[in-house]
Amino acid sequence: MTYDRNIQAYRETDLQTMGKERLIVLLYRKTMEHLVKAEVSATGDRVEMSRRLSLAQRIVSELRGALDHAVGGDIATNLDSLYGYVFNEILAMQVDCDPAHAVNCRQVLQPLLNAWSEIPAGAGNRQLDASPGTEPASPPRPEGPTDNRQLPEQSFSFSA
Repeated sequence: MTYDRNIQAYRETDLQTMGKERLIVLLYRKTMEHLVKAEVSATGDRVEMSRRLSLAQRIVSELRGALDHAVGGDIATNLDSLYGYVFNEILAMQVDCDPAHAVNCRQVLQPLLNAWSEIPAGAGNRQLDASPGTEPASPPRPEGPTDNRQLPEQSFSFSA
């Protein structure tokens, strides 16, 4: 049992310390994995298909909820639309068990995964226009209340 606790502690530490870019890539990959397994299960194991689709749907919901429209502007709006489409396709597959919905989701998510995979680690934490030897400027803060929600722990449970 100590070994299992150590593995869990390592996973939690890894998730808490990884860069945002790496975490998003990991979430996209896990979503794709769940979609593939749901697609394979669609013809023979409806319970497994539903479980996998639910896991994929939870990740998509977290990605969608993490969007910052005040900072992200059009990009956040476009991602919100794409995540909404994927979410609805997952719902449709839950209803009609048609694996074409999973294929559609993967076709939308794959280019996003590819793009995020190209971003260098830590790029989201660096100020690109900072001069050497100077402190980077703080990003502008939106006016009004801020959303300081923490993602639920179960969102980061990547077990199959």
